Amino acid sequence: MVFWLQVLSTLRQAHAIITLQIKTPVRHSMSFVHLHLHTEYSLLDSVIRIQSERDEHGGFTVKGLMDATSNAGMPAVALTDQSNLFAMVKFYKAARSMGVKPIIGVDLLIQEVGEKAEASKLVLLCQNEVGYKNLTRLVTRS
Repeated sequence: MVFWLQVLSTLRQAHAIITLQIKTPVRHSMSFVHLHLHTEYSLLDSVIRIQSERDEHGGFTVKGLMDATSNAGMPAVALTDQSNLFAMVKFYKAARSMGVKPIIGVDLLIQEVGEKAEASKLVLLCQNEVGYKNLTRLVTRS
């Protein structure tokens, strides 16, 4: 119970569910933003690649998340892989290079110690560096 009180305290300090603020000019007209998206780094849950794979002629063999997001006119997209941040650097760099605002997050399963009920899902998103540090601390402790 003490652990979960610490988690809640950390979340309150990080303003719970928030977005990473990046000074990227938004040139898109569409207002839809995916805030819960798993990539190939959620090993059992998704096959979405961050970057496209191209053949020798420059055509797509597999269209990646960043090309699809940019082509759809989305101004931002969130990465919320399950219980890990392994794709974060690749995602952040690819999003910035395409003019898409990257939102860093994680999809966690939370269960009280000794609880027999199924674990609950909780999606956490970062607003700033403080939120990112709190998120990495929570993921590390899990």
